[in-house]
Amino acid sequence: MPSTQAPPKSTDVVVIGGGIIGCATAYYLSKQGVSVVLCEKGKIAGEQSSRNWGFIRKQGRDAAELPLMIHSLELWEALVPQMPDDVGFHRGGTLYLSDDEKRYESNQKWLALSKDFDLDTRFLGLSELSALVPDLHGQTRGALFTASDARAEPEKATLGIADLARKQGAKILENTAVRGIELCAGRVSGVVTESGPIATSTVVCAGGVWSSFFLRHLDLIFPQLKVIGSVMSTEPGPLVTQQSIWSNGLGMRRRSDGGYSIAYGGSFDCEVTPDHLRFFRQFIPAYKAGKEEVSLRFTTRFLTELVRSTKPDFDKISPYERERALNPAPNLKLLAQAKNKLSEVFPPLKDIKITNRWAGMIDATPDELPAICEVPSVPGLILSSGYSGHGFGIGPGAGKVTAELAMGSKPTVNLDAFKLERLVRA
Repeated sequence: MPSTQAPPKSTDVVVIGGGIIGCATAYYLSKQGVSVVLCEKGKIAGEQSSRNWGFIRKQGRDAAELPLMIHSLELWEALVPQMPDDVGFHRGGTLYLSDDEKRYESNQKWLALSKDFDLDTRFLGLSELSALVPDLHGQTRGALFTASDARAEPEKATLGIADLARKQGAKILENTAVRGIELCAGRVSGVVTESGPIATSTVVCAGGVWSSFFLRHLDLIFPQLKVIGSVMSTEPGPLVTQQSIWSNGLGMRRRSDGGYSIAYGGSFDCEVTPDHLRFFRQFIPAYKAGKEEVSLRFTTRFLTELVRSTKPDFDKISPYERERALNPAPNLKLLAQAKNKLSEVFPPLKDIKITNRWAGMIDATPDELPAICEVPSVPGLILSSGYSGHGFGIGPGAGKVTAELAMGSKPTVNLDAFKLERLVRA
């Protein structure tokens, strides 16, 4: 149902999307005294920002993302003490296990890259790994380790950032879908929400998996696909590791409640949609590279999206109101395999009970890098989306530079690698 809170008639900036990117953008705008309204079609952190693994990592990232991620971790350190609630932030480090020759070589390659950024990453041999994580079994090749990496509870942290933005004067409207952007003389002049119009000269699209479809009413092409990640949580159990772990068949982190978040590392599902045809050419290199194992699902989602109009009537109910949150079913088979892997590598957790299972939609781009940029063809429009499963940890940094773009300031971190044009040209 729509929000009972009426939107203001005007504001300096409208942010579309209440995930961690949108909330952080609103926070850094309001911190500079900019009037900002964040519109979320459902609830804050209602989709992937509450459903991800909770890693805050530099390790394993693309070189293009590292400067922004390094800055983001500094911002996490500054933000967390301001939050009224414990969000589970902890610097326990990240471990990438070397399960096979391919992962060993990948870890060694990334270790060399880390030296270019003066990171604390190192490769642990078996004796060092055993000393750090005594309960870890079955390892033969050691692991890549970045001790300064962190973790946090995704939903609590995103809500905490939203709360900080509110305290600085940002207006955050839940159950308030933006039906579209209005233009005057070719540039942004406002948005139309389900609760009424808002006049503004600047709009930030931080809509996650919805961004590509949303931008099409402006005749903008944003190559993006939806990928499903399945996760589960356990009851509180023995402390076997403070490190977030990624391996062949297992991703895990310690939760603030004493349990663990568990996923099947490196394997995801994907519901086939018309966008698979629309963006096939752009995604061909990603298909060939096969960095992650993706299984296609043929569901009713194809028809659901096929019949959507790309030229909405702003006076009628929009798709964002009909489906306020994407809630895909988790892949129980993958999660069962992850549980088996957990039992193998951490015998003390063999009998730990699973308390919850869920899935989230990840907004993936062809090169797994986000678009953080001004949109040249629509002055006043800023895009900050396509984080490809890397958005939670990088959220504060991404929000800060997105806010800087919206204010017309020079971004703290160079964003040349994140321009939309690179994806359209592909």
